[in-house]
Amino acid sequence: MRRPTFCLLILSVMTLVACEQDVYDKGDVSYSYMRADFVEANVGSDKRVASVLTDDDMLLPLTTSYSASWIQRPDTVYRAVLYYNMKGQQAEAVSLQRVATLGIRPSRQVGDSVKTDPLKLESVWLSGNRKYLNVSVIVKLGQMGDDGATQTLGVVGDTLLVGSDSLRICYLRLSHSQGDVPQYYSQRVYFSIPVSGLGVDSLRLTVNTYNGVVTKGFCL
Repeated sequence: MRRPTFCLLILSVMTLVACEQDVYDKGDVSYSYMRADFVEANVGSDKRVASVLTDDDMLLPLTTSYSASWIQRPDTVYRAVLYYNMKGQQAEAVSLQRVATLGIRPSRQVGDSVKTDPLKLESVWLSGNRKYLNVSVIVKLGQMGDDGATQTLGVVGDTLLVGSDSLRICYLRLSHSQGDVPQYYSQRVYFSIPVSGLGVDSLRLTVNTYNGVVTKGFCL
């Protein structure tokens, strides 16, 4: 899995709606015990996923190897959300959906070009192994014309502070450009920020929402 050295990831509307279907049907008893985990999906030479590593560092072999159209590279690792049922010590995959991984771009590289158009922040949480900061936001979408309008999401590293107690705090900011995408309906979008190699003690993520600026803090 290649982690971007820059953060401004341009997402088409089709990419943004990749998680629009909730595979958990509350009316179907067969899904009553289904689980969902953010994972690193291990892809073999046949471009199929045979096992995943959860955010709690649990290695789960799949009962049957899994393929998806978004798996383009063999012998690599993708970030994803796995919906599954446990079958003994193995996972029976119901659905595997790719999750965008946004690297951190230093503010000095982006200057004044960063946009912070508002969106809805649904949740932010640190993975159990402290490798990722996982984020769920609600963006506004609409049917595109022929101009191929896109939205842009990214993460900017604004400041690194060292306190009197020698603790290092990294301040991050979510960048978001609505572009020319109409705002007709809402859509949930998941993404992960790799944070294990930052060499800091805590993080602060600032997001501009429709209800004002929100900052979330986490200890690493």
